[in-house]
Amino acid sequence: MERILSGLNQAQYEAVTYGDGPLLVFAGAGSGKTRVLTNRIAYLIEEKGVSPYNILAVTFTNKAAGEMKERIHTLVGYGAYNITVGTFHSVCARILRAEAEKIGLDRQFVIFDTDDQTTIVKDCCEELHVDTARLTPKSILHKISAAKNELISPFEMQRNAGTSDERIVGRIFERYNALLKINNALDFDDLLVKAVELFRDNEELLEEYREKYKYIFVDEFQDINSAQNELITLLAAKYRNLCVVGDDDQSIYGWRGADMNTILNYEKVYPDAKVIKLEQNYRSAQNILDAAHAVIAQNRIRKDKKLWSEKRSDDKIKYYHASDEASEAAFIARTIRDMVDRGDYAYSDFAVLYRINAQSRVLEQHIAAMGVPYRIVGGLKFFARKEVKDIIAYLRLIYNPADSVSLRRIINVPTRGIGGTSLEKVIDVSLIKNISIYEQLLHPEECGLTKRAETAINDFTDLITSLRLRSGELSIAELLEAIIIESGYEKSLTKNPNDIQDKTRLENIKELKSVADEFIKNSIETETEASLELFLENVSLLSEVENAPEGDSGVTLMTLHAAKGLEFSVVFLTGLEDNIFPIARALFGASMHELEEERRLCYVGMTRAKEKLYLTLAMTRTIFGKTDRNRPSQFFANIPMSLLEPALTADKQFVSETKTATEVAEKVRKIIVATSQDGLVGFRAGDRVHHHVFGDGMVLAISGSGTDTKLKIHFKRAGVKNILLSMAKLEKI
Repeated sequence: MERILSGLNQAQYEAVTYGDGPLLVFAGAGSGKTRVLTNRIAYLIEEKGVSPYNILAVTFTNKAAGEMKERIHTLVGYGAYNITVGTFHSVCARILRAEAEKIGLDRQFVIFDTDDQTTIVKDCCEELHVDTARLTPKSILHKISAAKNELISPFEMQRNAGTSDERIVGRIFERYNALLKINNALDFDDLLVKAVELFRDNEELLEEYREKYKYIFVDEFQDINSAQNELITLLAAKYRNLCVVGDDDQSIYGWRGADMNTILNYEKVYPDAKVIKLEQNYRSAQNILDAAHAVIAQNRIRKDKKLWSEKRSDDKIKYYHASDEASEAAFIARTIRDMVDRGDYAYSDFAVLYRINAQSRVLEQHIAAMGVPYRIVGGLKFFARKEVKDIIAYLRLIYNPADSVSLRRIINVPTRGIGGTSLEKVIDVSLIKNISIYEQLLHPEECGLTKRAETAINDFTDLITSLRLRSGELSIAELLEAIIIESGYEKSLTKNPNDIQDKTRLENIKELKSVADEFIKNSIETETEASLELFLENVSLLSEVENAPEGDSGVTLMTLHAAKGLEFSVVFLTGLEDNIFPIARALFGASMHELEEERRLCYVGMTRAKEKLYLTLAMTRTIFGKTDRNRPSQFFANIPMSLLEPALTADKQFVSETKTATEVAEKVRKIIVATSQDGLVGFRAGDRVHHHVFGDGMVLAISGSGTDTKLKIHFKRAGVKNILLSMAKLEKI
């Protein structure tokens, strides 16, 4: 028991040892919430005699679930593997595999990813003659997903539609669901929706699962949506042993259906709930926490709490007010390199965070130019690469021949003489007969095809049939090897030995076999079945962050959303200007909710830093082809000047005279304007000018005097240039 309770602070101890009943733990950033969750589960098993079989723990990433299971195993031993631990989607998939027939599902369903869903929506739009230039498949899919997360059916969407577009989306939604059923497929949202449907419609089955899961734990409770909340509410209704852990200040996924009110209203739903706040932070220095609190405290909708840390630092938070985004990026690259050269940190200790992906291009360019190694999180994921998706499609078709999306993807990959016209003829006949495309492919002679096309189709179905027959005997790795060779995929990538891209694609396919080997190894260790079904499920449920490479020696570049749950010794939070962060939509929108979510996102970004935090902003920024002068972000202005210092000593001449970051920014602007020598040179900062070589630009600063007067100008095409006024032919625009 000592190993479970030792080292806990008072609030953590209280949460771990709490008895039965609803428990709400507000866990601030870096406050040890995972430790509380895992130690509480271990405490229930060791001290209270709760069977691991009766425990369900859900979180939002497979990585977090794996870490939780390993920690519990360390504390209580092998019995931890009897606990049900996983993401909402993986837990629901497991339940649906076992109980599918009770709601008319084939248990061999496949899970469609975003690309598959988009293909289906495009088919629906074509079938219903929808103008996809006006209503894009992406926007339609977003609306369908939002409806499913709110447990709204296609019928309800159409009944409540207020516009013609909403009625059209409702019709597409209805057809989309029908096509999923024809393909024996579910999308990610369906895993939740169907699990809720299963329990709502089967009272006896719900009672069985309530008896099984007497103790339920939910991590990141602030991020759950309506469907997830309904699922948990149904399962926890009998024993009410529902322990939820989260932080409303870190709720940043409202745009994808998360409802922060769920955690804020928990005490209304469970009036007898025990509420505990974890406010001691083990990650960041106190000055970083104070600055982050100054920002988040501006939000009106939040639970009052303030993080504190025993880590003290004499370092203030440094800011850099750059002339433009290129200067900002150069400063960041130079600062990182200098700190590494001094031996203070390794490159892997740094993270550069930005609000929108478009900011990464200039950052990447300057960091690379400085010779600094880096990695971008959120780029093309391993499982999103074409060649990997192709081989996965073969696996899915072998597992479920009704999966027409996978079939259409690989029927002529690599090229085998089955053209689009031939396939369309087969599809037309299959629709008339109301059977799957694959079933019709088994009878190509009925489709009016050429003999050559018939032969090609027979070869393809013979391949799939052969692989299906052997799939029960071969391991996943062996089956992959058979697919890669017998399909001709490997041969197609080795035709030209000098093609670097083909070599890379082949390496990625071989890496897929490594994924299979790892899956088999984990299955042996956990004594679970290494089946094709579970492998495909595992691949489908992998998240973006989990696919990011780990242990790299480079600087990490990522969006603020991708940084959630991570920590770094040194963090650069970039683009702190109104219209960039917060984004314009939140800044000028009618609702305060978006702006408050932006503020929470800033809080999350700041609290990723353990030791040093840099805040950067630019006077002008060119993004999406447009150059703007933006005000310093209001988030920057929220931070007391006592916590800040300029990154460059030259700025210190006016720091002591000011109290807030906004005043500092205004002083910077005034100093630049003052040095423009208005009437002396005929130009001032902010003037738009034209140069006969560099084109149009904006004056950023003016220095020197007389014939030595220099203008710093940002040109749209040529970037930032220092121009000697006496030699330049400049015209005001």
